[in-house]
This record gives sequence, C-alpha cells and structure tokens, in this order.
Amino acid sequence: MHLDNRERSLLARIGFFLCRDGMVPEAELVFTGLAKTAPDRDGPVVGLMLCEIIKGEFESAVAMANDRLKKGGKLKGPLNLYKLVALGMAGRLPEAREVRAGMETDGLRQDIATADALLEELSQKTFSKA
Repeated sequence: MHLDNRERSLLARIGFFLCRDGMVPEAELVFTGLAKTAPDRDGPVVGLMLCEIIKGEFESAVAMANDRLKKGGKLKGPLNLYKLVALGMAGRLPEAREVRAGMETDGLRQDIATADALLEELSQKTFSKA
C-alpha cells in the first residue's frame, strides 16, 4: 500500500492522539502499519517508542532508539529525546545525561532546552515499571 506524505502525517497524528488518550494498542497498530509501508522512515519508530514508554517497556524503547540511530536515523532529535526519557524513567539518569551530552556534541541545539527540561523533571521523580 502506498501512502502519500499527507496521509502519513494524518495517520501519525492519529497515533499520537491515541497515545495521549491511553489507547496504546490502537496507536501501536497505526505506527506499526506506517513502519511497514516505509521501513526507512523514523517517525513510526518514534511513535512506537512512545507506546513502549507508556507501557513501561523502557528498555525496548531504548533499544529501538539505538537501532534507529545506528542506521543513521534522520530524526535524531526526537529519537534521542525519547531515549533520554526512557532511560530516565528506567532510573538510569546518568545514561540519560550522556544522551543529552551527545546531543550537544552532535549539534542538536534546537533540542537541548527540551532535553534539559526533561532531565530536570526526571531527576525530581522516581519512576518504576508499570
């Protein structure tokens, strides 16, 4: 099945709205379908990472980010931000801080303020797997 960029964008938005409303299995279907129609795109992986984070599957989200980044993912900012969140929620704040440092080294300046705010919030909370 071929989807044009407008259709892909609409489906991705639906997936993120489903996540927001706690409908994670439905969101996973959307993001998995998008990934199958264009496996080279990073957006569906970011959506699937969010699903994993919501479910408390932090290590899975980190693995997805690592895999995509090794493959040269173009959405480096979002991939790293979700990785940072997954690590922080897994109680691995030092590694989350390393992700932030790597973002700065990689020149992802537009995402540094978000990374700093996330680290601040994550360091104030204790998370456990759901």
